[in-house]
Amino acid sequence: MKFLKNEDGQAVVEFAIIAPILLLILCAIIDFGWIFSAQIATNNCAREGARFAATSAEYSEISTKTAEKVSSVASNIIKSNIQTEVLYTNTGNPGSGDVIVNVRSEVKTLTIVANTIFGGKTMNLSSSVTMKVG
Repeated sequence: MKFLKNEDGQAVVEFAIIAPILLLILCAIIDFGWIFSAQIATNNCAREGARFAATSAEYSEISTKTAEKVSSVASNIIKSNIQTEVLYTNTGNPGSGDVIVNVRSEVKTLTIVANTIFGGKTMNLSSSVTMKVG
């Protein structure tokens, strides 16, 4: 009877039950922070690219120069996998319309939790910014 009332090891059993849940939450927090940081970097790149394209007067080479500008301000998280697209709303006279800069990037997930949730080892991020040319 005394053996049944012995509570030695009770804390170990409770920890064994809770530890996987805590690990799952910790991995989710790490991946969410990593992906959120990459999204902020992608938004910043699109904003800087749109500002550059809106103030530039060289419309013939704007796509390549904007892509270079976007790449120069990109953080190391997204720098290797970034794509930039520049569009003008008024193609006949770009100086009198708006410029739209679309930036797409790819970020690698850090833990198996994000791999399972997002269905792969990478996540595609995108950002679009429209600015008045002039």
